[in-house]
Amino acid sequence: MTRDSFAREFGQSPAVLPVHQWNEETVRKIEGRPIIRVNLLEGYDKVDFRVEGPFSILNLSGDTVFEDISSNLMWRSRVEHSRGGQFIYSTLLTAFRQRDLAMELLRHLESKGHHGYIRRLGYPLEIASQVVSDNTKYRVLVGNFLTEADARKSLTTFSDDFAPRVIREKIHPPTGQLEVYDAEYDRSANVRDGFRIIPHSPDSVITLYGVRVGTGFHYERQEDRRYHGTMEIRLDNEGLLQAISEVPIDIYLKGVVSSEVPIDFPREALLAQTIASRSEVLAKLGTKHLNDPFDLCATKHCQVYTGISDENLTTNDALQATYGKVLVSENTICDAVYSPVCGGHTENKENVWNPPAEKYLTGQFDGEPGKELSTLDLTKEKDVAKWVTELPSAYCNAKGKESFFSTEYQHRYFRWEVTYSRQEIQEIILKKTGEDIGTLYDIIPLQRGVSGRLTEIEILGSRKNLKIKKELNIRRALSETALHSACFVVEMELGEMGNPVSVTLRGAGWGHGVGMCQYGAAAMAVAGKTHKDILAHYYPGSSIVALYHLDPESKPKGSKKAKK
Repeated sequence: MTRDSFAREFGQSPAVLPVHQWNEETVRKIEGRPIIRVNLLEGYDKVDFRVEGPFSILNLSGDTVFEDISSNLMWRSRVEHSRGGQFIYSTLLTAFRQRDLAMELLRHLESKGHHGYIRRLGYPLEIASQVVSDNTKYRVLVGNFLTEADARKSLTTFSDDFAPRVIREKIHPPTGQLEVYDAEYDRSANVRDGFRIIPHSPDSVITLYGVRVGTGFHYERQEDRRYHGTMEIRLDNEGLLQAISEVPIDIYLKGVVSSEVPIDFPREALLAQTIASRSEVLAKLGTKHLNDPFDLCATKHCQVYTGISDENLTTNDALQATYGKVLVSENTICDAVYSPVCGGHTENKENVWNPPAEKYLTGQFDGEPGKELSTLDLTKEKDVAKWVTELPSAYCNAKGKESFFSTEYQHRYFRWEVTYSRQEIQEIILKKTGEDIGTLYDIIPLQRGVSGRLTEIEILGSRKNLKIKKELNIRRALSETALHSACFVVEMELGEMGNPVSVTLRGAGWGHGVGMCQYGAAAMAVAGKTHKDILAHYYPGSSIVALYHLDPESKPKGSKKAKK
């Protein structure tokens, strides 16, 4: 039985567990504003930092290493010796909201001779003694392997019915010794596994130097970044260093919203972005980075977080105006994901990531009601070929529109193309997939989502054919970094012998296309739509609620810096 037939037969609508099933182990309790642990960097052999204002350093057990330090010097931490964490590997088939659906699939697998098991992730979320949401899911996995290579061999067994992927589970944490010392070496200490930097004032700032940004994308670079809150520097899973920031959610969001959208966006679009970002944070707690000692990372994998480096009064005002507000659907906080430019049509969540599907994350034409696509079916090749060469009157199509906000992304990514020589694309495929296909014959689209985004392709070569599933895997396999989106058509220029000479990919949009189109939201705001209108359009069936409230005695704080 396939994933889709399971969905049809049993359904996958989100369901909140009855209250009597909750207990201390399954409920995350938060008093007041949620505190978020964000991974800022990892994979470093040394980390340099500076603290503005008095601070102390504690080891991970809470014992004092250095107390009440006032130092303007740069500090460094480095690994003296370490051992990385140990893992086992499994094949993830799919996930369900309800455990009985997972059990049904498990019984089906066992009837076919496959040893499967269920892993629960997520939990009911309690804020200020009130349960506000439940993001619990049940993963169905098969196999226990000592190496990732062994686990990958099992993927083909299930690739016809699912979009399987290898996941790892930590069985032993990393261990080792770090040294931390100041630039003059007046203070130095050895600590086991890591340490915490505790500023004595909430206004103190910690600067991290040489943070790698945009790794694997076309904008990769290094930056020095500044952060509020407590910071933890510790061994990562590979035995190198990572830095984790621990901050209240709305301090975290100040660094997210100002990084995710230009500050000259209309105010209603910024309000929509803020509510979406806050919702996504809370919806993902307990479901991401399951092998890590943090909730979220600071990259596009979760949401981009730059600390206070890009904070701005405009986006901070949007945070104050929407304080504590989130999107909710069927008693669960919405995982309100978004992408920069949808290209004119958004995508179903389950076509990009693993199930379960979400009713509020369904693909639709991104334009005025009544102007929906009447003749094009973007799951069909001939219609996608027409779609990517046209400029439909979608919200995120900037051509011919008057606006006062940044339109660079719209002009560059609403429609795009890239051309490779055959040799170039062959080398990219080998580098990105590890598979030597030999001479490239063709790239065949096999399956598309409702927005035209490819969910499966087959690469034909003289030595082997290679199937690739999932939107991001496809984007990465055909680019040195990642294609702007998976909504593209393939055009081959053939030589005299009938073999490809070059390959051109013509595409639409930038990003996965699920949820809110950020530039579409800005265009809606210019047209007079409110943030409520915007959120209702991109997350159908959702509603806005306030989970927690602003302390009436608190005063908004902002920054004069405006990078974007």
